[in-house]
Parts: sequence; C-alpha cells; structure tokens
Amino acid sequence: MKSSLAKAIVLLLMLAAQTLFSQTFRKVTDQNNPIVSDPGNPGGSYTGAAWIDFNNDGLLDLYSCRKSIYKNLGGGNFVKLNTALNSAVNVLSTSWADYNNDGFIDCYVVSTVSPSSALYKNNGDETFTRITSGAIGDSAYSTGWGCTWGDYNNDGYADLVIAAANSFGIVNHPTRFFHNNGDGTFTKIDSTHFALTLAPYTVPTFSDYDMDGDMDLFIGSGPAGSLARDFNYRNLLTETSLPYLKRLDTGILGTDLVDGQNYSFIDYDNDGDLDAYLTNYRFGTPNNLYRNEGNGFYTKMTSAQVGRIASDSGSSLSNTWADFDNDGDIDCYVTNDNSFTTRYYNNNGDGTFTRVDSIAVRESGPKYGAVAGDYDNDGDVDLYVSGAVLTKALYENITNNGNKWVNIKCTGINANRSAIGARVKVKAVINGQPRWQMREVNSQNSFNSMNMLNVHFGLGNATIIDSMVVEWPRGGRQVFTGIALNTRYNLIEGMSLTTGTGSTGSEQPGSFRLGQNFPNPFNPQTKIEVDLTEDSKISLEVFDLLGRKIGQIAGGRYGSGRHIFAFDANGLSSGVYLYKLTSGSRSETRAMTLLK
Repeated sequence: MKSSLAKAIVLLLMLAAQTLFSQTFRKVTDQNNPIVSDPGNPGGSYTGAAWIDFNNDGLLDLYSCRKSIYKNLGGGNFVKLNTALNSAVNVLSTSWADYNNDGFIDCYVVSTVSPSSALYKNNGDETFTRITSGAIGDSAYSTGWGCTWGDYNNDGYADLVIAAANSFGIVNHPTRFFHNNGDGTFTKIDSTHFALTLAPYTVPTFSDYDMDGDMDLFIGSGPAGSLARDFNYRNLLTETSLPYLKRLDTGILGTDLVDGQNYSFIDYDNDGDLDAYLTNYRFGTPNNLYRNEGNGFYTKMTSAQVGRIASDSGSSLSNTWADFDNDGDIDCYVTNDNSFTTRYYNNNGDGTFTRVDSIAVRESGPKYGAVAGDYDNDGDVDLYVSGAVLTKALYENITNNGNKWVNIKCTGINANRSAIGARVKVKAVINGQPRWQMREVNSQNSFNSMNMLNVHFGLGNATIIDSMVVEWPRGGRQVFTGIALNTRYNLIEGMSLTTGTGSTGSEQPGSFRLGQNFPNPFNPQTKIEVDLTEDSKISLEVFDLLGRKIGQIAGGRYGSGRHIFAFDANGLSSGVYLYKLTSGSRSETRAMTLLK
C-alpha cells in the first residue's frame, strides 16, 4: 500500500513538472514575421543558422543558411534584408567573427558544392561584400561541411577552419586551415594533420578545453553510420610558444569511437571547468556527455550517473546549451534527423538531467541547426531551429518564474574584437548557497550553427552578483564586484562594465599593460590604452619598421590606473607602424596598421 502511494505521489510530481515545463516556450506562428512565413529548406539540406548583432544596434538578428539576414526591428518584429548573402544559396554552415577587427561582425559560409563557400565582409552600413581575392577567396578550393573562427595563435585576429567532408558533394580535399594575417588577407596552413588528411569531417569547434590559455580544436568524425575517432587536437602554444594543433591520441576524447557531429564545451556541473557534449548520428549510438575531472582529463558519463542525456540516440545533430529557465544551471536541447523527435534536457542542478517530453520545442524531425539567443531582450533565451519545409521553427521563451539573469556582450581590444575564446565567470548566492558559473565565447557551438556571442547567466533567486571574472584571450583579466541583476551589459576589454546608462560595479585594478590600438587597421585616427599599477613616468612613442621615430603620443608622469591616448596619422602613408611604451626599465611594443 505504501509502495503504491509512493509511486502515485512520484507520478503526480512528474506530471506537475511536465505541466510547468510545457509553458516554457511558444512556437511563433505570426505570418507577418518573415522568419515564420519564409519557406523552410529542402529536406536533407542539413543547414545551420546564427544569432548575431550585425549592425551593432543591441538587437539580435538572425542569419539562416540558404535564406537571408532577418533584421531585428525590436518588439519581436523582423524584416528580411536583401544583401550579398542572399546569393549564398547552397550553403550548409555559417560562422561569424569580426575578422578584420573593424567593429562589425563578418560572415563565412560553407557549401559542399562550388562556388558557394565564401567570406562576406560586413561594410558597416547593413551591406556585405563577398571577398573574391587571395587564398580565402577561392570558393572551389574551400568546399566543406562546417566552419569555425578562433584565434589559435593568440595574435588578436580570428583564424578560420573549414571542415571538408570528403566525398560529400564535390569535396575532395582535406580540411582547410586559414591563418589571419591581420591585414585583411589569409594564408593557408598545410602543416597540420587535418589539413593533410582526407576524411568525412563534420562540424569544427574551437574551445580551450584544458583552460591553459590557447584555443584547441575539435572536429566530428562524421562517418554517418559507422564509428571512428573524432579529429580532436590540443594546441601546444602555451607549452612550446609555437601554435601547433597536435591530435589527441590518448584519453576518452582522443580514443572514443563515435559518429561525431557537434561538440559543445560547457560547465554543466558548475565546478569551474569545461565539460563536453557530443551528438552522434548513428542510430543506436548514444550521445556522449564527458565530464572534466580536471586538467583536461575526461570521463564519459552513464545514464545511471546523469540521466537519459547520456543514453538517448536517434540520428542526432545539434546540441545547444543555455540556462533556458534562468535557475543557475545550463540546460540542453538536441535536434534529430529523419522522423526522430527533438529532445530537451532540464539540468537538475545536482549533476543530473531530466528529459522533459511535454514542451513546445520538442517536435519530430528532421531538424538541423538550433541556435540560442535572447532576440526580444526580455532576459530569457529563445530558440531558432532550421529544418525542412515544414519543420523549421522560431520558439519564444515565455518562462515567467521570476528568476534573475544577466547578459554581457564582450568586445576585445588586445584580444580579437569578437572576444572568441573569452571566459566569463560569475558568483552569486542562489537558494542560500554561493555558486560559480562559467561561459566561454564560441563561434560554432551547434550543428553548422552558432549561438549569440553574448554570454547569458540565469541567477535564480540571487539578489546581486558578488563577483564577475573575465579572462580574455592573450592573458588579460578583469574582476568586478557588486553587479546588479536583470541587466544587459557591454564590456570592452580593459574598460568599465557599462549599461546604456553608464558604468556599474567596481573593478579591481589590472596589471601593467600596453593594449592593442583600436580600431586596427585604422584611418587616420586610433586609440591606445595603457594600464599602470602605480604612479609612473612614461613615454609612448611611434616608430616605422626601420626603427625611425615618427612622433611621441604621450610623455610625463601619470597616476595608477587606465589611460587612453589618441593618435592621429594624418600625413603618414599606409603601412605598419610600431608604438612603444617605456616606463623606467620596462617597455612593451606593439604593431598597428594604417590603411588609407
């Protein structure tokens, strides 16, 4: 009798939870919204999408492969734009980054047929120009399945990997690897394993999985039906001072036999390191949740340990992570191909997940790329899912549970402008317990797709963020305290955390540093940032490449803290110049590019 009563109570609790979760999302059906009314992509196209703020107006716009950019007008309204990107009709994948550090995010798209793979430069006026010159402009040379941006050599510019799924379409070459030269051009790198080897590569992802300060690379093996090792590479830049991606041959990430599609690196258990989740396409092969045990050593979790998130299978493609219910832990959404139903896993906050079946986003396939972003700026994360004619969908998150949140857009100065690779950590008291959370900024974290670059944290019933730590690529670090909740913030590297109404929080002082000029390249004016740990006498000078002094920007005694100096290059010719900061016996020198 007691057993029957206990089972009944459990059943009632499960039904109550299902009812609660069933109201989390609402499928948008308004035919006046072009995202809704535009027809979906043909079945089998495996297309992706991206949430991006391409015009820097503070609203997330949507790019859907083979479709268009849908400009966000605010209030949940969009308009379809006619840009050069509309000509990219056969593409599968997209990844966005500000490759030339001019303040506007640019787009790369990939196709398995020619001539659709291409780099599109954002002109800053809501138009794009297709780059047709140089190594990056050779479309037939760069066919593939997926793509991603990441600064693998920590020079402040985003580099590009194009995963070449050999024998798909006309793809008959290894994966492409392009080094960003910092002047708008790229150089092909062919000295790395994946750039020399033919394989059915799927989706590439840059992530600093071992958190040693350089970006590592993970590419799904994608044999589409059979099992193989993924193409995962550790960056040896920190260890050797040389950027080299060495294939992982040991550990579960280097040896597991999978039908790998899409890696996501997230801290699902809030223990301060990056765990990994991998979708597998082969039916009967479960998706894999790898727990980081520390120092980059991973363990594959079982369903007994974490729930069905580690045992479900069904031709899976995307795994997309966000704290959709703003309770302080990150949840997961998985898309599937064919007739399989998509799946939603709620993070229980104790290292386990519950699969929620009665929820609007859980529909039958085929669905491909799924991207997360707060497009209506209401403090919760929404979803767009690309699919076939009848299965694409925009889902508005309508959760109204009173949980708090914070959203931060990071902009690099010394780091690459899109801040790809930056890690943001926040500490707050939730349910009476202090809790740290962490996010890493990525440009490919879904199947052929990317979520918004903004980092979003749910904070439950917290009243304030006690501490925020931002770790920038190339070593910069900032700490803020006393940050208000339910607010959208902007953070430019080395500067104050700001809202639309001014500065907020308190920053702990940084170290002695000479920042990269911004913008760079520039014409004719640029700014240079200097951090001083104490009252100091400094000299900031400009030289040409022959070492001849061009002029002095600043000189004299300055107090501790941050100083920004302007430089006007009127009268100088286009080219690369050096600027040097000297303070006592110490000096630092950086390069800047004048383009007229």
